[in-house]
Amino acid sequence: MTRKDYIKLAEIIKDNGRLARELHREKPRHVLDRPNFMHGLCRMLEDDNPNFDERKFREATGEILGE
Repeated sequence: MTRKDYIKLAEIIKDNGRLARELHREKPRHVLDRPNFMHGLCRMLEDDNPNFDERKFREATGEILGE
């Protein structure tokens, strides 16, 4: 990965993150909007490699995909 990739990844995380207060916790936690984060990440990986297989990647992350 290049510096450009790290910058893009940081932007995807920043654009899809928010602070959330969980029950029984005093400090807020940073959480990601997973669907939008995954969409942005897959677009980045696809731009980097035309052979990127989004389905295989999403399966490897534990997402359940419909047939």
